[in-house]
Amino acid sequence: FSSSSSSSSSSSPPPPYSLFFIVLSQKRALLDVTLLAGTGEEFGAHRAVLAAASGYFRAMFAGGLREARASRVRLHGVEPDCLALLLDFAYTGQLGPQLAERLLRAADLLQFPAVKAACGAWLAARLEPAAALDLQDFGETFACAPLAEAARRCVLRHAADPEGELGAQLERVPLARLVSYLREDALRVPKEEAAFALALRWVRAEPGSRAGLLPQLLAHVRLPFVRRFALLAQVEGEPLVARSPACLRLVAEARLFQAGRLDRHERSPCARLRPRPSTGLAELLVVLGGCDRDCDELVTVDGFNPRTGHWRYLAEFPDHLGGGYSAVALGNDVYVTGEEADPPTSCTRDPWAGRQRVRIGPVLGRRLEGGSDALLGFGKWEF
Repeated sequence: FSSSSSSSSSSSPPPPYSLFFIVLSQKRALLDVTLLAGTGEEFGAHRAVLAAASGYFRAMFAGGLREARASRVRLHGVEPDCLALLLDFAYTGQLGPQLAERLLRAADLLQFPAVKAACGAWLAARLEPAAALDLQDFGETFACAPLAEAARRCVLRHAADPEGELGAQLERVPLARLVSYLREDALRVPKEEAAFALALRWVRAEPGSRAGLLPQLLAHVRLPFVRRFALLAQVEGEPLVARSPACLRLVAEARLFQAGRLDRHERSPCARLRPRPSTGLAELLVVLGGCDRDCDELVTVDGFNPRTGHWRYLAEFPDHLGGGYSAVALGNDVYVTGEEADPPTSCTRDPWAGRQRVRIGPVLGRRLEGGSDALLGFGKWEF
């Protein structure tokens, strides 16, 4: 097996006895045990080779079991072609690219860990979304953690694709399993609305028995990061949501967050108040104004993403801000007041996410060197 090419072979470190026993095996010399596959086919082998390669045979031949002295040992549940490949591996340390799932089952039963790992790596390298759910189950059933994890990551990458076969398969998974995907930061969705659609699709597949389970799913959809118009039209406007008080409470929480009246830093850690990386949303440090090295006033607005460690350009003021202005963040908007403009008491709002500057009108009176702050989601001016 090879995890990078189906035509090449993968090998573990060759056993020290390999050359000697390979020759004996080819000549069928000094064979001291005959293995019978589940259907009765016979394979001659050397006990020492089997015990060195497999914990199963090591326990069988080195312990006090009846098979330790038997010349013929029947292996129930092992297919002949898989047994032949396992014996080839025991002697040569190499596998060919075939029978991956069946061979992994046999390797798990007969305790060939290197074979099991090679099969798992081969399957993981060839994962397709349509097979990801089954292979995650397969990997978990046979304790092949790397394969199960690779399949799980594949599900997270493609679960939100409405046209893919995986989406239809997810309609049939148990509630707990869908919840396990929805709660993941790694669930790849272009917008959080796609996570809501995934949950809603599962409920609509069997509305009679699942409608009451929607709150448990919605608790893991990050509604605060659903766009405002979608929160109103797609989420709150959905009849299944509108009929559920628990769902409406989650919608209300999202509205408070979007209005800047709910600070996630003042609450216990909650994944629902953290955007998924795939959406491109992140909490930013916004820097505006100031001067460059030549003491020329800057008009650009830049943002720093602590998650990625990168700076990027956000917006630009059409004029120099001049002195005496102040800035405050309220929700996702940055308000700039007191800049030297016409009139000098004007107030501007710069929502960096939209990269646009909107004038919202003058403050009540002229302010010089004023400061600004936000309290409980409402603007409060300090002097």
